[in-house]
Amino acid sequence: MANSNAGERKVSVWEIAAFAAPAAPLLALTLPTIIFLPPHFAEHLGIPLWAVSAIFLGARLLDIIIDPMIGGFQDRTEHKWGRRRFWLAITCAPLMVMVWITFMGLWPGVSIGIAGFTIFIFYAVFAMMMVAHLGWAGELVPTYHGRTHVLGAVQVASLVGQTVMLILAGVVVQAFHGSNADAVHAMGWTMLFLLPATTLLAVLFVREEQRPPQPHLSLADSIKALIANRSAQRVLLPDLLLGVAQGVSGGLFLFFFQFVLGFERESQTLLAIYFLAGLIGVPIWWIAARRIGKHRALQAALVYSALTLALLPIMPAREFWIVGPFMVLAGLAQGGGTLLTRSLMADVVDEDELNTGARRSGLYFGLLLTTSKLGVAAGPITYAILGTVGFVASQGANNSDLALGTLSALFIWVPVVLSLLGALSLRNYPLDEARQAQLAAAIAARRVST
Repeated sequence: MANSNAGERKVSVWEIAAFAAPAAPLLALTLPTIIFLPPHFAEHLGIPLWAVSAIFLGARLLDIIIDPMIGGFQDRTEHKWGRRRFWLAITCAPLMVMVWITFMGLWPGVSIGIAGFTIFIFYAVFAMMMVAHLGWAGELVPTYHGRTHVLGAVQVASLVGQTVMLILAGVVVQAFHGSNADAVHAMGWTMLFLLPATTLLAVLFVREEQRPPQPHLSLADSIKALIANRSAQRVLLPDLLLGVAQGVSGGLFLFFFQFVLGFERESQTLLAIYFLAGLIGVPIWWIAARRIGKHRALQAALVYSALTLALLPIMPAREFWIVGPFMVLAGLAQGGGTLLTRSLMADVVDEDELNTGARRSGLYFGLLLTTSKLGVAAGPITYAILGTVGFVASQGANNSDLALGTLSALFIWVPVVLSLLGALSLRNYPLDEARQAQLAAAIAARRVST
């Protein structure tokens, strides 16, 4: 695919595919941390629900400070490989170590302190690798639709990885009658294979464009620039709302489908169907973005997600051949939100560069990763809410009507409201294709003059 910016090299389809490959394990890692690890900590490791909430929420809150700092530091890194490729390479091995400890190394009866420290380090190392990859994604083909193309490939790779994880979990639990803990262990071993294999593809076969050193902005100057950048705020708000919606629905998915709809063995399969449909949906939202603009396509994806969720109360219990096809329709929006918020943020980086003279992709994608994580932290919070109405995970469908009713209300209606608010927040969004072209031209002109 050719780059329309003067001076930028052409990036082949093969390079985009190799670049997107690490997203398979990286984005797939977000799935267990939302859906499988909190229940695993509660059921298998024996950690109380309040402590599970505190561990995962506390780690997310610390990320608010850490992720932008990581991004800012990476922006100022200089290396012959390129700043993003260098960080992608050196963080792979530490992340593999933390995957092994988190997924396989913790034992039943482990202390709350050890479990909490493990999650904190795991999230920090994950952020280092994730920010490097996303920052590079916004710079690989730096045009309005080029970024959507690259990030669409990233989203496809991530959904492939997530679907593999879910199919794996379904096979372990449904076909081999394993436990949820067995599924978590299987996911961990798979990640340990995929992380180095896919990272090597990106590091060896994708060349990062060398860019000039980025000027260091003080913390005060960075905060002022962020406050003044209304476009960044307009992207971060729907991303936060989407993250909360996904955190709530993701954290409660297994509980809802197992305990309310009665799919004790099929819930992992339904989850795999949902994410596989998200993979199918990526081209839909990519085409929509090209035809109506990225922010309008994001609005459409959010409204579609809310409407399909609102239909869940009429789904019959234990009727897999009805609920399964419905999950295909509901899952089509799964890939749209993440793809489009990231592509919008890459345009915001252009606006910031024109205003400050610094290209701070790492900082802004660190912020985007922070809002996503903060939103996802709502999943463990719902465990604490369920605890107040007497919900006990080990009792399954034998929980009280109040507990199961609260579970249903949290799983369905909270994401519905948040998705609609996210769509509403994007009204009159200013940074469209024409504005991004103006920014790119102004940046190119300034580079030529200097």
